[in-house]
Amino acid sequence: MEPFVLFALSVFTAFGFYALLAWGLGLIFGQLNVVNVAHGDMAMVGAYLMVVLTPVAFPLRLLLAVIGGLVLGALIERGLLSRLYEHGMLATLLAMWGTGIVLRQTAEAIFGPTPASVPVPITGTVEVLGVDYPIFRLVSATVSLLILAGLVLVMYRTSLGLRLRASIDNRAMAAGFGIPTGAMVTGTFAVGTALAVLAGALQSPMLGITPQVGVSLLAPTFFAVLLGRPGSIGGPIFGAFVVAVLDIGLRTVLPETVAGVVFFIALIVLIALQPQGPNWRFTLWKPLRQRVA
Repeated sequence: MEPFVLFALSVFTAFGFYALLAWGLGLIFGQLNVVNVAHGDMAMVGAYLMVVLTPVAFPLRLLLAVIGGLVLGALIERGLLSRLYEHGMLATLLAMWGTGIVLRQTAEAIFGPTPASVPVPITGTVEVLGVDYPIFRLVSATVSLLILAGLVLVMYRTSLGLRLRASIDNRAMAAGFGIPTGAMVTGTFAVGTALAVLAGALQSPMLGITPQVGVSLLAPTFFAVLLGRPGSIGGPIFGAFVVAVLDIGLRTVLPETVAGVVFFIALIVLIALQPQGPNWRFTLWKPLRQRVA
């Protein structure tokens, strides 16, 4: 019983982290058709922000990380991506690839290659069905999932979410109704970036923080988005759960290195069998007429 409980708790912790990352990536990919290969590096930025702001209280550091993520995302979208949309997906992909390199090199120039760490803000453990488990891991995952739930509600239960979806679905028509489409597109990318930064910030006490840490997060996050079908709302969250189960399950029964190899092989096979994602009936970001076509 205890091994199963430990496994379930570990999956829950990983799920919260991957879900926050994957939903932000899925938001950018599904809404803007931008393959943000710098998404993992943005999580790295969030982790290093927590290192730099160590004297500040942890909740306030998280808030500052979110604000920093929003500013970073807005600057990248307005200063770079807005000039490249008309040139297609390849142009934006290369731009974000270059952005990721800049972020990593900047971090290495400032902090060096030596791993940094962030003190755990909530120490101690809690007993869950006979298993002692770190409290902060549970708190971190719970906060991540609550944030996601709030964002989904905003997207589908508020006028702001309605204007955002209208701006993406048909910019010309939305502009005709007086919706500032440029601001909505910038806001979408800024929120997706802020979610990556927040994920890195929340996970920072559990990471060995280096300039390359974001690279290792990118592939599982992309797989989570693809498993849940690109363009869907609940899809990235479901994909994150599958990735978390695979990751923790393999690391439980196999050595670390072997588990990593098998993990990526399993995900590659899943994507090869279902390149458009499994046929789960998740609500899509895109309008109905596009789905039918």
